[in-house]
Formats: sequence, C-alpha cells, structure tokens
Amino acid sequence: MFQHTIQDVLRLCEAEDSPKALLATFGTLVAAFEPFEAGELVVRAGGVVRRFEVKAGVNDIGEALLRALGAEPTLRIDTAADLIAKGLDAGSGLNSLLVLRLATDPSTDAAIVLAHRRAWSFAATPLSRVRTLANVLLRLLVRPERGAGAVGAADDATAEIAGLRARIASLEGEIASLRGRSKPN
Repeated sequence: MFQHTIQDVLRLCEAEDSPKALLATFGTLVAAFEPFEAGELVVRAGGVVRRFEVKAGVNDIGEALLRALGAEPTLRIDTAADLIAKGLDAGSGLNSLLVLRLATDPSTDAAIVLAHRRAWSFAATPLSRVRTLANVLLRLLVRPERGAGAVGAADDATAEIAGLRARIASLEGEIASLRGRSKPN
C-alpha cells in the first residue's frame, strides 16, 4: 500500500494546476481504493471557511463536521442515528461520514470529509492513505503563490515535486535493499 500511496501522491502533484483539476484528480485517486458518494475539503482560517468540493453532496454540514472533529484526528460516523446524535442534518440521505484532520499551521483548521449513503462505508478505510493525499491536496490548493501569482511559484512547485521524487527514489532503494537481504542464499 505504501507504494500505491507514493504513486498517488505523484499523480496528484502532476495534475493540471487548477483547483477543479486537482479536486477531480484527488476524487479519482481516492475512489479507486475507497468508494465515496460525496466529499469536500473544509478549511477554516482567520474566521473564514473555504469549501473545496470534491463530489457534490456534503452540502452545508462540512463546517459543522470540522467543529465536531474538535481536537481529534479522526471522526467516523457510521449510521444516520450517529449523525443525528451529533446534531447534524440527517436529511441529506448520508449515513457514513469520514472526517480526517489535516496538517496545517496553528491558525488554520482543515479536514477532508468523505460521505456515503450506505452505513458503515468507511469502517476499513486506509486512513493514512486518504490523509496523505488530502494533505498534499490542501498544500496544492491553498499555497500562497496560488492567490498572489508570485514570481517563482512554478519553480517552488517544481522543486517540491523534485524533492518528493528524490525521496521516493531513496525509499524505493531501501525497499530493494531490504528485499535483497531477505532472500535466502
């Protein structure tokens, strides 16, 4: 699974540099290993909430889910009854929700929200894989140069991708080395 995560991160980093394309690529990558019917990235910074829709359907509960997450890294709601118990709108037809906190600076709160109408949809979800991809998506969507059009922004993104590729190459080398050591003589 680690190798798949690395390949997915590279695909996301190499996606067309528009929010719509990045969100579509993220949705396609995640849906390949974890089906979901609705999803969005919710970011709260400076009292302003921004919602980046991956797939329509989460509607207005994304911000409420970010609040419900509190200080926890993960919130999983498995049934409509659980949704109602959290004081969230169950009229959306959603039963399963997965909310994963993302790595941000202290003044920002962010989470990826995935949803499904089927109960218990996210019970076996590879959380680290979804969270890793969502953290990369967050960085690509809200990086400072996107809004400011800063000179050198493309160079920064290229350097970051090159750094990721170098890290992947070193990890692949370690994997090959470990495989070589485990072969019987």
